[in-house]
Amino acid sequence: MAGTSAHRLSRRSLLKWTALGAFAAATGCNVIPAFGAKTKLNIWTDATFAPASDDYQTQQIEEWAKGKGHEVEVTREGGGNIQTKLQAALESKQLPDISQVDSGRYALFQGTGSLLNVSDLYGDISKQWGGFYKIAEQIATKEGKQFVLPYSIDSSLLMYWNDILLEGGVKEFPTGSWREMIETMKKLQKPPDLYGVGFQFGKAGTDSENTFAVWALAHGASLQKADGRSPNVKTPEMRSFLEELKWAWDQGVFAPGVTGWDNSSNNTALQDKKAIVIHNPASPLVWFRSNKPDQLKNIGIAASPKGKDGKSYNIAYLRDGFAVMATGDQKRIDISKDLMKHLYSKDVYRKWIEIAFPAPAVNGMEDMEIWKNPQRKGFLDAAKGGVLSGHPGPDTTTYAELGTRTPWITMAARLVVDKWTVDQAIDEMDKIAQDVFSKQK
Repeated sequence: MAGTSAHRLSRRSLLKWTALGAFAAATGCNVIPAFGAKTKLNIWTDATFAPASDDYQTQQIEEWAKGKGHEVEVTREGGGNIQTKLQAALESKQLPDISQVDSGRYALFQGTGSLLNVSDLYGDISKQWGGFYKIAEQIATKEGKQFVLPYSIDSSLLMYWNDILLEGGVKEFPTGSWREMIETMKKLQKPPDLYGVGFQFGKAGTDSENTFAVWALAHGASLQKADGRSPNVKTPEMRSFLEELKWAWDQGVFAPGVTGWDNSSNNTALQDKKAIVIHNPASPLVWFRSNKPDQLKNIGIAASPKGKDGKSYNIAYLRDGFAVMATGDQKRIDISKDLMKHLYSKDVYRKWIEIAFPAPAVNGMEDMEIWKNPQRKGFLDAAKGGVLSGHPGPDTTTYAELGTRTPWITMAARLVVDKWTVDQAIDEMDKIAQDVFSKQK
């Protein structure tokens, strides 16, 4: 042993300590009951683009734990890191007590048995708030049961510099069609300092997966059929969408470098007034609120342009959801459920929504003053009327797996970077989709 010890341990004492330590490790328990230590919960959650809401939530968790006599460790990392940690934890059977899951993580992990059935708690919270929004219920419910508690619903909406539109004589953002929007942005742009559109065309910029998905829906195109059992890539509707996408690229409205942009680049393009419009979740608005509050009033919000069927499609998804993990430790599971009740309490939940920017997953908050702001109300409307990412089919493990291949961006990049024909891009994606769907159970 390094150093000196005031008391020599007997062999019997040493064996006792070793046995207790082994017991704690084997059971996954963070306490040694005989010594009266506090129960410790491990919570893994996302570091979002709204640090103030993250800090508030962590504070609420820690204060609740202190008041209840528990210990808690909150780990905040980027969503991709949390997904990697969950996969490793599942393989090593060392699950946290609670994990934040978004739509993609929920689809990937729900069938593994690592997420606890929380239908009873879901029902109690639903009654408390007067029901979950339809999109939240659709996402959470698997074969009549819920394995996640939806907390916030987010959507990508069009964000644009309204003052530039007004200076150019455009009184309202053009949402009659995607073609109309592109043509208007071309008239308003002033290259090389200002370009019309800031959509990414590279796989590092996964925000554009939603952008191209809703653009495709405007043409009636989708990656899967309504039953969610087979792909739907080789269609006239897909050809129509990709032809228009290539046409839009040829108009010269996209900012330079978009083929190498990541998910912060489009935010920066809007913030620095290098692009008139981007398609993004609420994070840029949070940035303006904190960094350029005097310019926030000039940022407009619009739903996606209408499709050939006259509808505007917006993909709504679970940004924040909490999964109580199936650790097998009933005491810690019960404590985790109590913590969830606290986070859904009226004062805590409403305050978090006020500073977080996405929409809630439940009814009962429409009276809040924040919805009088058109920017905030746009996200509430999307949460109440949006479609699933797999539309017209369901969000399944298979569709989530296809999503990891960034199918929409892949086809877009093939057209504009690799100079493939529309047929070549469709054929490649059809092969990928056929392979993914052939492996579903």
